[in-house]
Amino acid sequence: MNLQDAPVLDTATDLTLLSERLDAVEAFGGQMSQAIESLVDAVVGLQTQVNPEEETDAAGLAALTARVAALEQQSRLAAACTDLATTSRFHQKTRSVVFVGTSYFGCNVKYAWLAFRAKARAAGIQTWFLPQTNQQVEAVNGLGEACFPLKASDWGPEHITAALSAAVVVTCDHLLNPNPYAASLLAGARHVQLWHGISIKEIGLRNLAPLKNMTPQFARVLATCGPFTRMVGTSGSQEGEFRRWFGFERYAPIGYPRNDVLLREPDAADLLNVDMVVLEEARAARAAGRRVVLYAPTFRNAKRGSWIIEAGLETLAAQLARRGDVLIINMHPVESPMIPQLVQALPTARFVTPRTDIYPLLREASVLITDYSSVMFDYLLLDRPVLLFRPDHQDYITKSRQLFDDKLEAKPGPMASDVAGLLNLLKPYDAHGPEFAPNRAALRGRLFDHVDGGAGERFAGLLLEELDLALDSAQGECP
Repeated sequence: MNLQDAPVLDTATDLTLLSERLDAVEAFGGQMSQAIESLVDAVVGLQTQVNPEEETDAAGLAALTARVAALEQQSRLAAACTDLATTSRFHQKTRSVVFVGTSYFGCNVKYAWLAFRAKARAAGIQTWFLPQTNQQVEAVNGLGEACFPLKASDWGPEHITAALSAAVVVTCDHLLNPNPYAASLLAGARHVQLWHGISIKEIGLRNLAPLKNMTPQFARVLATCGPFTRMVGTSGSQEGEFRRWFGFERYAPIGYPRNDVLLREPDAADLLNVDMVVLEEARAARAAGRRVVLYAPTFRNAKRGSWIIEAGLETLAAQLARRGDVLIINMHPVESPMIPQLVQALPTARFVTPRTDIYPLLREASVLITDYSSVMFDYLLLDRPVLLFRPDHQDYITKSRQLFDDKLEAKPGPMASDVAGLLNLLKPYDAHGPEFAPNRAALRGRLFDHVDGGAGERFAGLLLEELDLALDSAQGECP
């Protein structure tokens, strides 16, 4: 639409109408680029009709104009991503793999990437790391490995080519990298999903909200629940669960690479992004015969962080300190902004630095306290006491997550709903280790097909298979 074709609008009435039209268009996002262009022209026409002295209308018009500009930018980005995804699907693939980092460097992707480096180098395979933080860039570059720039604006043609050429992409979470083009550039690669733990929470396609609460971001999360060419798990018995949550072709119960470090002494690379101050304190405490109590709860959607204060953790911390135990608290990244406040309330506790790798630390814990976190299942590999602390259980299942708790019919340890009960459970030095050992053994046998520290090696072999499949398929499509 040209400027002279723009409709003549009555200021007061049409600002309202235009706002309503913009709200409708916004719901469609990038699919409405033509409508957005028409609305831009309408706003330009409206500007010629507004009396500059009418400050309220002028301010409203300025806000609407800004919204139109933002929507237009989103539309162009969506169109570019659609075209890049198409390009990725027909672009020639090479023997290259992209590992996608999460919000912290300590997940399955970290250990899978470390396990694959030497094998890739020996086989002439190019590996790239897609970072999410500057710390990840520094860690990858420090080991002399290829890393994409953190900012999309810093990507050159060589980086775009590397992403479009990748035959396999490895993730352990939803592929929602801050680089808005990343997922599209990798759309043609075979996708191996490690995920980030055994869940008793409903996740993925079972973690839904009413349609009236559906947002573009929520829908985007659902869209990243597949399709994967390979889903990695820890046991064959879990395949059905994962198929409820995600869409994938094949399932590989080879174990999680991050769990290997629980069964061997960590090396220098394993210790990247580990809170070494807390780790050394835990090691020293165990060497001195003191008990190291690690508390690792998951996050809440309601009462972020404050629920810990309400639960009476200061009493727990003080009592354990009097007993000579060391209490270490690992807050979920979502609730880590509360740590400064919690440090004031719990001065005798040690807080793990947010978004650091806890797996080398996990192996130093004498007893684990958790609630709904997948860390309880990782800890089964050490066959040490586990305590479940759920002080706000009803709130959690009504305001945070639905549970898929059937797999805990035989719990790995006793459960407490208040601090007094938890302190009672912690009185024995072994914290009910022998009593619940049969339960832990049963869970370990059902949830882990391998307890040998070889998950990283098996994963490296799986990636070689995926590369062969990707390149064989590409060659088969050529005349």
